[in-house]
Amino acid sequence: MKTAKYIIIGAMMTVISVPTMAQDATSAIEQATKIIKSGAEDKDKQVTAVFKTVKKDAKAIAGIGRAYLDAKEYDNADKYADLAIKANKNCAAGYVLKGDICVMKDDGGAASSWFENATTLDPQDPEGYRRYAQINAKADPDGSIAKLEQLRSIDPSYPVDLVAAEIQSKAGRADAAIEYYSKVDLDKMEDYQLADYASTLFLKQKYDESLKVSSFGNNKFPRYGSLNRLSLLNNVNLEKYEEAIKFGERLFNSSDDVKYTALDYINYGTALQKLKKNDEAIKAFEKVVNTRTFDMEQRISVFKNLSDVYKSMGDYPKALEYYEKYVKGNQTKMTANIKNGLAQLYRTMAIDENSTPEQKQEAIAKADKVFSEIAEEFPAFKQAVTAQRAKLAFILDPEDKAGAAKPHYDQLIEIINGLESKDASDVAQLKQALSYNIVYFVKVNEDIAKAKEYAAKLLEIDPENAMAKQVSELQ
Repeated sequence: MKTAKYIIIGAMMTVISVPTMAQDATSAIEQATKIIKSGAEDKDKQVTAVFKTVKKDAKAIAGIGRAYLDAKEYDNADKYADLAIKANKNCAAGYVLKGDICVMKDDGGAASSWFENATTLDPQDPEGYRRYAQINAKADPDGSIAKLEQLRSIDPSYPVDLVAAEIQSKAGRADAAIEYYSKVDLDKMEDYQLADYASTLFLKQKYDESLKVSSFGNNKFPRYGSLNRLSLLNNVNLEKYEEAIKFGERLFNSSDDVKYTALDYINYGTALQKLKKNDEAIKAFEKVVNTRTFDMEQRISVFKNLSDVYKSMGDYPKALEYYEKYVKGNQTKMTANIKNGLAQLYRTMAIDENSTPEQKQEAIAKADKVFSEIAEEFPAFKQAVTAQRAKLAFILDPEDKAGAAKPHYDQLIEIINGLESKDASDVAQLKQALSYNIVYFVKVNEDIAKAKEYAAKLLEIDPENAMAKQVSELQ
């Protein structure tokens, strides 16, 4: 059981449920706490003297025990929990303290039993119900909610829906958490609860609703980092990039106690990139690449972001530099799409009007090499990349007088004819390949007989093809 999560979920509720105590009891707890914190050699003796002033007040005694618990002196905390129960066996405070001690020792089962005792022996005190629900939130969320519903019948003013929402969220029940959160006035939520509500909506891809919650939180808690982060994320997903940048700046410059993540910079950089603020986008993405503590997979992924920015700027050498790093970083989990991205980048460089003839030639050769590798490594994509390789020939030689495309179109015809069934796109590619060969044998090779063979094949799948009809009638 994760103690930290249990404590966090109860943070806000602790404020709500602090029991009303007489002034002498409150004073005794404060005095005991000060003594325990002092670390004096005779502190336990001094605390005993304080205890004697409230030895019949179970809540006060439990308060002293809780001071020991806060100091992680579990034996002394347990001692005063027992004394609280002895003082009043029908007071929840002692049982709740016993349960909290078990929580700190990661004994969730024992803690649950003590909290159950609290609800049985002191059914009017909400603490036992709340603690029971929290400790069982993951193991038995339904039982936790049922226990909270008991509390609702005892104290209708108690924020059951809010606690239930947190429990359902911790249990991974997003829909149920959203349902409970939706019943609560946003103004009654703390910063972390608004963030949890908005996060849950975001994970369900309800970006508009999530943004409404995070925006409310931004206004109420402007320096709460998680809410600024969520507004950044939501606005990026909703393609509201100007707003996204605003919350990115708030996240990085006007948030308290935030540990930045790679995704913070990636989303901020994406918004900047979409608005053509390329220099700033590059800085954001480079922050990810240069931060060694960030996940390596995320750092590698950002090489593609940087490549895209430089590509949009027409800086192909830089774009290729980063995309090649992206490819290298994905060697152990290479996909056809990753390699295709590299080939397409070379192709884009080849058709760019600012590229020199030498650069175009080199880019075409490299694109063709990558397409060839894809065909070999990923056979399922062989047809698609063969068609791509054929088209490369026309970049430098629009009429393909050298016939550079022919081997690829011949292979494409072979691949498509070997298919068990053909869809519309297959037929379209076959028509293109046959048409190419007709033109090639008429204009380049000047072999009319061969051209008529391909014309006949084209007419079989496209009887009204004008070019094929015309060639078939040639003498």
